[in-house]
Amino acid sequence: MAFETNTLVNGEWTTRTLDVDTVLRHYNQKDKEATTTFMEVETAPTIGILTQTVIRSPLVHWILPIRLRDLETQHVAFIGDEFVQIKELRPDGHLWDVLRKENFGARIRNARVVGSVKAFEEDMKARATQVKDENDDVPMGDEREGQSKAQPFEMSVLPPQFILLQLQTGDSLFLRLCQLGSGRLAFVSSRHRVAKPMLTIQPGIHLAVDPSSRYMAIGCSERLFAIYALHSRSHLREQSSIRHDLRHVQSESIISLSGLILKMEFLYPSPDDEGHIILLVLVMIKGKTRMLLYEWETGSDLKQIRPHSTKGHLLEMSRQMPLLLIPLTLKSSFILVCEDSMAVCHGILQGSPTFIDFNNRVDMPTELHHGSGRPLWTAWARPPRLPGYARVRDDIYIAREDGLIKFLEIDSTEDEFVKADNNVGEFGANCGTALACLDFEIQRNKSGDLLVTGGDSCPGGTYLNEARKIPTLTQSIPNWAPAHDMAIMSSDREKRYLANGEVRNDQNAPIKPDRLFACVGKGIKSSIIEFRYGLEGKLGLEMDYETPILQSWVLSQDSIGLEEDSGSIFLLSLGDHSAALLLSSDASEIMELETTSTRLELRFRTIAAAMQGNYTIQVTERSIVLICGPHWHAFELSELLRLGLELEDVSIPNSIIHDATIGEDLVVYTISHGGSTYVQALCLPILPDDTMQVDSSTTYQAKTDIRAISQISFQVTSLTIGRAEAGAFAVIAGWDERSIVVCFQPIYATVQQTMRIPYSFGDTDIPLEPIVSMATASMSSGNFLLLCGTRNGRVLTMEICGTTFVTVLSRCDRVGSTTAILSKDKFSQSGHLFFVSCESKVCALSINKLVESANSPGQCLNTLSINQVWLTDALKPEFQQPKITSIARLPPNDLSSADSNLLLIAGSQLLLVELSTQPKAVPRQMSIRGSPTRLLYSHTLEVLIVAASIKGRSTLLFIDPDTGADLSQPIDQKSKESVEFVSGLGNSDERIFRLFEWPYTKDGKTWNFIIVSTDTGRLLIISVADQERIREDIQRARVQYLEDGRRTRSKIAYYTRHKFKCADPVYSVTGFGDGLLWCAGDTLFCDVLDLAEKRFKRAAQHQLPSPAIDLTYDTGTIYALTQAHSLEVLHLSTTPGDYQIVRTHGDPLSRASLHHAMVSLPLADRPVHLVSDKLCSIVGLWPTQNTKADTLVTVFEAELTYSVLRFRAAQCRPIWDDVCISKDITSNTNGPIKMSTELQRPTNRSEILGLSITGVLSHYTFIDFKTWQFLRFLINLAKRSPLLCEFTYQDDPVPLDLPVEPKLMMHVDGDILRRCLEGRSLENLLRIGQDTVDTRKIFEKFCELLQAAYGEQAEGVSPATCIDKAYAFLELYLRPVL
Repeated sequence: MAFETNTLVNGEWTTRTLDVDTVLRHYNQKDKEATTTFMEVETAPTIGILTQTVIRSPLVHWILPIRLRDLETQHVAFIGDEFVQIKELRPDGHLWDVLRKENFGARIRNARVVGSVKAFEEDMKARATQVKDENDDVPMGDEREGQSKAQPFEMSVLPPQFILLQLQTGDSLFLRLCQLGSGRLAFVSSRHRVAKPMLTIQPGIHLAVDPSSRYMAIGCSERLFAIYALHSRSHLREQSSIRHDLRHVQSESIISLSGLILKMEFLYPSPDDEGHIILLVLVMIKGKTRMLLYEWETGSDLKQIRPHSTKGHLLEMSRQMPLLLIPLTLKSSFILVCEDSMAVCHGILQGSPTFIDFNNRVDMPTELHHGSGRPLWTAWARPPRLPGYARVRDDIYIAREDGLIKFLEIDSTEDEFVKADNNVGEFGANCGTALACLDFEIQRNKSGDLLVTGGDSCPGGTYLNEARKIPTLTQSIPNWAPAHDMAIMSSDREKRYLANGEVRNDQNAPIKPDRLFACVGKGIKSSIIEFRYGLEGKLGLEMDYETPILQSWVLSQDSIGLEEDSGSIFLLSLGDHSAALLLSSDASEIMELETTSTRLELRFRTIAAAMQGNYTIQVTERSIVLICGPHWHAFELSELLRLGLELEDVSIPNSIIHDATIGEDLVVYTISHGGSTYVQALCLPILPDDTMQVDSSTTYQAKTDIRAISQISFQVTSLTIGRAEAGAFAVIAGWDERSIVVCFQPIYATVQQTMRIPYSFGDTDIPLEPIVSMATASMSSGNFLLLCGTRNGRVLTMEICGTTFVTVLSRCDRVGSTTAILSKDKFSQSGHLFFVSCESKVCALSINKLVESANSPGQCLNTLSINQVWLTDALKPEFQQPKITSIARLPPNDLSSADSNLLLIAGSQLLLVELSTQPKAVPRQMSIRGSPTRLLYSHTLEVLIVAASIKGRSTLLFIDPDTGADLSQPIDQKSKESVEFVSGLGNSDERIFRLFEWPYTKDGKTWNFIIVSTDTGRLLIISVADQERIREDIQRARVQYLEDGRRTRSKIAYYTRHKFKCADPVYSVTGFGDGLLWCAGDTLFCDVLDLAEKRFKRAAQHQLPSPAIDLTYDTGTIYALTQAHSLEVLHLSTTPGDYQIVRTHGDPLSRASLHHAMVSLPLADRPVHLVSDKLCSIVGLWPTQNTKADTLVTVFEAELTYSVLRFRAAQCRPIWDDVCISKDITSNTNGPIKMSTELQRPTNRSEILGLSITGVLSHYTFIDFKTWQFLRFLINLAKRSPLLCEFTYQDDPVPLDLPVEPKLMMHVDGDILRRCLEGRSLENLLRIGQDTVDTRKIFEKFCELLQAAYGEQAEGVSPATCIDKAYAFLELYLRPVL
């Protein structure tokens, strides 16, 4: 069959004859071509995710007073979900960090203290008697040798008490402290596992310890609990002599009952019946609460324990759900605290319990109360009392959730038991379950109870409660949970400003890292915190000298012969003279000394000062002063020139000492004379005989060796003294037109070694400027480290051979852009701690000396770490960092012997600071007036915009991120008059769901709006009045800060320009070029702005499977994260006058979603979508394209211990993150490899961070397949290591295959790898030294994966080199994020 058809060919109609077969073949071919454009499936990229915790949750559930070393030292254990922090109560009343443990691998379910102080005292007496007897009979021969061999296994005397932890895994952990050979404290743990029948019903939700610590009980949530007999102290001591892992449990018995276990506590027996054990269990059976009592004598068979009565004692309806069960030390009685009643129960041992009610009055809620009902009692604590007092009395503190404190005095001689029931005050903070009481003796022989609370939804603190006074806050304890939202304050990366406000064109100036803020807390104690990490410097005494101070030094008062009580002298260098201040011994006051009351030279400006041995040395511009006890001598400039240059007649009109440095036994200084610069050395004289009496008013002219050691032809900028095998030498740094010059000049030799450093370092041509400060440190290998601070903020660290003065390895770090002044901490225990002052901030630079190895040269430089010092003020949580210009170290004292005391100079201010020893989170807190829900940083206004509820009414706050001041001024749109709330806000019990800044651009003009959505169905468009004035105010404040360090801003007026109202909550909103996309209920709306009519018009809408809690728009694509159905990808198609929303992708799995972030990676041609959910997991979703059914494919998944509320991208790594390491000072091959997988949105080096409601800040790195293989292999090794996964390790062979399914395998836990890196545990994981088949296979696989990750092939590489490369690899990926 054929037919004719007309076809248009080249503009003319042509008639053709076609048959049916031809037509059918044509359309079949079209169908084939159409089907080939759609793939069956698309292969997703292989991407791994490396997670690591940046800042851990501050939540504390238990605060336990404990004696972990002796009876004199008061320790306090702060215990959270995943950590144990030991603090020590110091004589100044502050708690200082001692030790922290985090690697439990499981959540801590409960905690108690085990150990009897009485048993410890008896043990000490017995050991003292034993030692005395052994001294009378000294062992000989083999007996002595056997004793010496057994001694190291003891490690130390057993502590008085242990920490008992119950983990979620069912393990009971006994922790104690021991002191290692290096003097460092460490935890030692022992483990006992509960019986299998208890594992499924939450063992450890109830935990109790007998008052004598001979028994403990572990209760499940229902049906079962176990009683354990514990070994005596003498038996534990016998174990400790032969093993570290003590066995605390002697025997156990599981007891079953029918019902839910509500409370469980041991009661106190009578003083004359200490062998009597009493356990009280409160059980709910069929909706009624009963008291079951178990009694037995010490040593009884636990299997025979039965309750007094199987039915127990029924509690009244008003006491069915007790909040607290408090055992009293008197008559085996206890207190039941319920929601609306308190009662003492006694007589339970006699079978007829009697309740005596007290606290019948109604205490009104405090202003800190959050809810609408009655506040609940949450915690109790027993203050320490003398034995005589505690014989007939028992004191108890009870705290309520709104901060109210009740003090109970129980007297056994009173018929009513409760002798006193007083409200002693308020904490000024909400109180959770963490409460403790310490005994603290304050000054002037007064004493008081020191109450410690962890805080609930606000910071906690220590409160001193003196007799007949209200508790006063003595120290704040940080708490930033719950956290609600996070905002990133990006620095101005395009413009840098000079002091006069002009733009700076220096492209080499470092870009400051982004600042991280979060809104946290609930109620009137809520705040905005700034996340910071480093060393905390607690501010003490402050003084304004009223004259600018150039530099300061700290000298001992004894060293200059003052007769007052022991204290410290602050020697200050001023513009043209010096000054001396006296700090009292208790650091309570500072007074200035007169010139006649000290032997120091105060007429001239001081250049250097130090204490060396018995000498106190001061170098001024025109003299050198030596003080040694009663002897002292001042070398005038003419005397120094005459003796050093051997001149008879010295004219010194223009001569001056420019630079000086002081060593152990000599002073090196530069002096100018006759147009030349000389380097001279003054060797300290031998001390006079101790028996020689010299009148203190006379001078002692010592026989001093003064010599000129070099004449310098270049400009000298810095001096220091070092020591090597050949002896002392001077290091002279300067510059000329060609390069930076460093000379090594031996003091007692003429041979000089000169090193020239180019003005550009390495292959990347890092610019260097002249060296302005130097310090040295010796190494065990015989080499030494030379640290140099440059004029442009670089710290150049060189490892130099001690014999040839040749550079072995060099490293360049950037700490800022201004002069870097280095100083060595001479009192540091390691001897490798330095302070750097640069850009008005202080950094601590430390070097880990322990990793020096002959097989690994340069490891010392690779382990150099820098931490910024953050100053905090207990009375000013919003304290701004002052501009520090000078640092001086105070000698250790009794008040804080384990920490560094610093004297910091900020202009004319003197600041005394106590420095922590370990880096940690040091948050800055800015209080607000209500509960925050959302946080935004406005780049146009340069303020933090906070959505908060003030007294139950919604509003916006504009917070200055530097000062914490509230700049918000709501006004009426028409009248421009100030109002309490803008239109649409101020509604009761209203919560703001979404807050963002929307820049709307049209015809080259941009309008910035603040968009707000609420749970009451309101969508508000907020405008700011007079934006030009605000820009001028910002510029003025910036110039003011650069000039005097202060910053003040004017109020920001804002009003409501437009508002929507609907019946459903507006869960989310985002903007696009033409208007707004917002979700109310399950419907997504698209509204566009009509400029002609000046109103929004509905353009399109789309029905979602569940409400969208987060919306993101990107070039025509809408990403809607739904509440219950994960991520939906929609396309917004636009044609003139027409908008349509079409679904294109979706997650095939439903998730209880929380937040979404879109991340662009070089590892994938399309963005990867991070999604977090309420089940503590995050997934990476990758969209397919051009398949028959496009979907979101899971490329990785990670299970965490917390749910991520917010993802944010920030360039937050510190300035010194970029490190350049060189083999030769003149040429550089970069040591660290570059992370090509970190090129993420929105900029090349943004870090992806996550924030949880518990305050955990985490970091996510996306890794390629080869990197994932290597790191995953290390994780598999670590999970089978009792060293790294102490309580959760797996006892099975290490798998050599690395499957990518399930996608949970693509997760790499960086916290485990960090423990491996910090403990240098690779050798242990790889079983180096064990020559077995499995060990060889593991090491071969390790080398293979390492070479693949590095992208190189190396034959014949030694194991030590491979391990060093692996450590370098881990250091790169786990380097500090903040």
